[in-house]
Amino acid sequence: MIVFREMMLSDVEQISAMEEAYFSMPWSKQALSEAAAGDQTFYMVAEDVADGRIVAYCGQYCIMDEGDINQVAVHEAYRRQGIAARLLREFMQESEKRGVHAFTLEVRVSNTAAIRLYESCGFQIEGTRKGFYDKPKEDAYIMWKR
Repeated sequence: MIVFREMMLSDVEQISAMEEAYFSMPWSKQALSEAAAGDQTFYMVAEDVADGRIVAYCGQYCIMDEGDINQVAVHEAYRRQGIAARLLREFMQESEKRGVHAFTLEVRVSNTAAIRLYESCGFQIEGTRKGFYDKPKEDAYIMWKR
């Protein structure tokens, strides 16, 4: 069974391993720890309670009533099961309770699976950031859900 909950400092080790595996420029353990403890950040995880494994996570910086989503990842063994969409919906509902009413994110223009996920959760492409990503260099779509 998968449960969705706020990230705790004890989750950082598992999340860091996922960062290293799935991102070309992963966040450090220190940066993740600071995000978990930050006043202007909010992170949620999806945990498989059968074994305590963190199978997905999502985080944002909160700026007034807007959330700048900076990370969404799902462990490869748990992909294509709807976990990311469920996590994003839970995440946005909880964020709204905390006063966030609009969400933005950047996504690689080549990441069609993520773009479809975000569109299914109500995000729309509203612009492009040229050369936003490194390793490899690539443009990003700017997506919003208002």
